[in-house]
Amino acid sequence: MTKKVYMDHNATTPVDPEVLEAMLPYLKDCYGNASSVHEWGKEARYGVEKARMQLGELLGVSESTLTFTSCGSESNNTILRSVASRFAGQGCHIIASAIEHPCIYRCLEDLENQAEVEVSWIEPDGNGVIHPDRIAEEIRMDTRLVSIMLANNETGVIQPIQKIAQMAHEKGIKVHSDTVQGVGKIPVDLEELGVDFATFSAHKLYGPKGIGAFYARDRSWITPMILGGGQENRLRAGTESVPMIVAFGAAAEKSKRVHQEEAELLVAMRDDLEKRLLESIPEALVCGKEAARLPGTLCVCFPGIMGTYLVLDMAEEGIAISSGSACSANQSKPSHVLIAMGIDPELARGAVRFSLGRANSPEQIEEVANTALRLIQNQKEHPPEEETELDLLSLCD
Repeated sequence: MTKKVYMDHNATTPVDPEVLEAMLPYLKDCYGNASSVHEWGKEARYGVEKARMQLGELLGVSESTLTFTSCGSESNNTILRSVASRFAGQGCHIIASAIEHPCIYRCLEDLENQAEVEVSWIEPDGNGVIHPDRIAEEIRMDTRLVSIMLANNETGVIQPIQKIAQMAHEKGIKVHSDTVQGVGKIPVDLEELGVDFATFSAHKLYGPKGIGAFYARDRSWITPMILGGGQENRLRAGTESVPMIVAFGAAAEKSKRVHQEEAELLVAMRDDLEKRLLESIPEALVCGKEAARLPGTLCVCFPGIMGTYLVLDMAEEGIAISSGSACSANQSKPSHVLIAMGIDPELARGAVRFSLGRANSPEQIEEVANTALRLIQNQKEHPPEEETELDLLSLCD
C-alpha cells in the first residue's frame, strides 16, 4: 500500500526536521544525566532548562510553572488526582465537559468509583460549545475544580476558556484545561486564558511521542503520581528524557515562530475540502460548523455510510484519515462527543475526521475530496455486510 496523503494530524504529527536536528546531539554526544553535577550532567541540564524556557515562551508563562511528564494523559491524570488528594475527606466536586478526552473522563470515573470525587458532566450545545452559564448552574459549595478542554480532538471546536475561568474564579474555583490539541495550532497564552492548570503533549505539535508537560500556577497543589528521585522539582520522579525534552522545546519554538502563517494556509485548505465535499453531498453534517474551530480540523458526518469503512477504504488508496467511532473496539457505538452534541447516532456512525497539517499542500485537496466522494458512493451502492471491530480507527487522540 502506497502512502500518499496524511490527514490525521490530530492523532499525531510527524517530527519536524528542525526538531529532529535539535534532539540528535542529545541522543549521541550529550548523554549525561541532567541531575549529575559534572560537565556531562550540566550539558544535559542546560538542554532541559532551555526547552522549559522555550515552552514557557510559547505559552506566555514562567518556566518555573512547567513540569515535564511522559505524555498528555499522564499530565491530565496528575492534575485531576492532585486536586482529589488535596480535598480528600472534605468533599470534592468537579465539573467537566461531556466531550473530554478519554484520559480525563476515565480518570474522573475512576476517582468517582473510589468515592474520592463527585463529577457533574456538562453537555455542549449543537455546535459542540460548552457555555459558562451551564457550568455555573452546577456549582456547589464543595466544587473544587472545573475541567474543560481548550479544543476538541474530534471536532476541533474551541471552547471559551477565558470566560469559563473568569466565572469559576469569581466563585473561588480552580480551572484546568487540557490544551493538548490547541497548543501549536492556535495562540495559547495561559495568563490570558486565566487557567490554574493546563496540559500539553509534544507529538501534537511536531515533536516526538513520549514527552508531555503540565502547567501549575501554584505547584503546592500538585501531588506527585510517581515517587523516587527529586526530578522536576520533586513533582515527577524519574531520570529526565533529555532528548525528548529538548525536542519538545524545539517544537514549541518553531510553533511560536510559524503558527500564524501556518494557520492561514490550513484554514484555506480545510475550507476548500469542506466546500468540495458539501457541494456533492449537501446533506452531510459538518460538526461544529458554526463554532470557532482549529484551523486544520474537519469532522463530517456522511449519512448512509459507516465512517470506519470509509477510513479503511481511504487507507487502501494511501490516504490517512480517522473515523468517528468511540475509543472502543465496538465500532457500533458512535463517538461520545458527537452524541453529546445531539447528533443522531446513525448519522454519527458516518463521521470521519480530516485533520490537516504541515504534511499537506493545497494540491492534495482535490485528490482527497474526489477519492472520498467516490468511496462514499461505492459504499452506498455496496453496503458492508457485517461490522468489523477496529479499535485503531477511533478518534481517541
